[in-house]
Amino acid sequence: MKRLSALMAVWLCLLCFTLPARAEWPARPVKLLVPLPPGGTADSLARILAEKLALIWNKPVVVENRPGGNGIIGSEALARAAPDGYVIGMGNTTAQVSNAFVYSRLPYDPERDFTPLAWLTSNPMFLIVHPSVPARNLQEFIAYAKSHPGKLSYASNGVGSSMHLAAALLMQETGIDMLHVPYKGMGAAVQDLVAGMVSATVDISSMNWVKQGKLRALGVISESRYPGAPDVPSFGEQGLHGLEIISWLSLHAPAGLPADLQQRINADVNKVLAMPDVRSRLKAMDMDAAGGPPERLTELLHTERQRYGAVIKAAGIHAE
Repeated sequence: MKRLSALMAVWLCLLCFTLPARAEWPARPVKLLVPLPPGGTADSLARILAEKLALIWNKPVVVENRPGGNGIIGSEALARAAPDGYVIGMGNTTAQVSNAFVYSRLPYDPERDFTPLAWLTSNPMFLIVHPSVPARNLQEFIAYAKSHPGKLSYASNGVGSSMHLAAALLMQETGIDMLHVPYKGMGAAVQDLVAGMVSATVDISSMNWVKQGKLRALGVISESRYPGAPDVPSFGEQGLHGLEIISWLSLHAPAGLPADLQQRINADVNKVLAMPDVRSRLKAMDMDAAGGPPERLTELLHTERQRYGAVIKAAGIHAE
């Protein structure tokens, strides 16, 4: 037995020397899945990442849009991909947080089916109204909504989206009642808001229309003002404390990605987010670079799931 054990040990050593080492990654193009249509902020950010990572990795990074089903189609495709670093994908509140609470059945598990890579960006959320709404500040808006229950409507880019959940949380905190009008994307939602077809939204993409005088921003949902919009008062300074709501984007890989690849991709993404031209391009889209280790994204996801799980349950939000 001792002789057999010794021979096995020698054989294993020889095998280790003869097996080829894992090929240097990446050896071929990397696919970056976006579970949303082209043209939005997630798609724009993905293309910035693809451009810069392709230079770092010396291999093409191909953006592939897989829209549909509130991000379910693209997220499922990412979850089912091989965990070898050649397929990575964008995440947001809908795909990584709310879908698990909104749908009775989901073809992927947001907590178990993905490897966190990086928290990419964040941006504040503003309460924005059409000028026909007779309110100049948050307290006037709350008073008007309470005296006209159900009259006001708000647009979002889908059931369970960050806009939807932010408005739901606002209603729970203030006791007001508004009608939710979901859209397939914020482009159509903003068009209808500017046209007065809906009363309000909780978002940041409409701020360009605010600057043009077409819409009115009543407040940023945070304790302090946002440096990018210093003229807009915060909810905190208007008397509504404890609400800090952001929208964010993240990057993920399928579950089972080797730890060294997770750290490699995270480090390279952080390099991209630190580039001055990338930061200026993000600022132009009203987004702030986040970054940090994968654990920072894990912590964000845990906090958001706890928070919005309770909001969704209390509001009875569901989708079929």
